[in-house]
Amino acid sequence: MKKLLILIASIAFSLPLLAEDKEVTLEGTGLCAKCSLGEAKKCTNALQVKGKDGKVKTYLLTKNLEHGAYFCQGKTENLLVTGVVKKEDGKLLIVPTAVKEKES
Repeated sequence: MKKLLILIASIAFSLPLLAEDKEVTLEGTGLCAKCSLGEAKKCTNALQVKGKDGKVKTYLLTKNLEHGAYFCQGKTENLLVTGVVKKEDGKLLIVPTAVKEKES
């Protein structure tokens, strides 16, 4: 019985690891985590997104796509970032595949 419970528990905890990462598109304000936020040691793209609860969440981009165009020239409102979201060391990260401004 004990072995069966261990087997069921290990399967239950393994299922989320088997799930494929889903690509999402987030809309928010693009800025530099070093220059604008003071949260990084080097220039790093960041996207601030207002959640349903009204709180602002900051996602750090794992790759600096379009850094000079959208992120390190102050703030870029209505920016769309597509990629896979993950959490690492308590920080929200997005592995970006595309960055563009939202069309009006």
